[in-house]
Amino acid sequence: MIDSQTRGAIRVSTDGTAGPYIMLPLNQLSQIRQRLDQHKIHYWVDPDAISLDGKPAVAIINLGLSGDAKRVQAILDHAP
Repeated sequence: MIDSQTRGAIRVSTDGTAGPYIMLPLNQLSQIRQRLDQHKIHYWVDPDAISLDGKPAVAIINLGLSGDAKRVQAILDHAP
């Protein structure tokens, strides 16, 4: 799946201590949530979207400590 702001692939990050997460443009949040729901992926969305330097807001989807980053990345990579 392509990030509408950067035009790069949306990536699952694993650099935190709370488990894998996805940072994405707020305008793509519902699309990604729908995809994760279809695949029965457990997640939660941070309640606050952040905007830095006047750029559009970014949402964070947390997959938790037991989140399978490779599986979620594969789902995102094969999204239309």
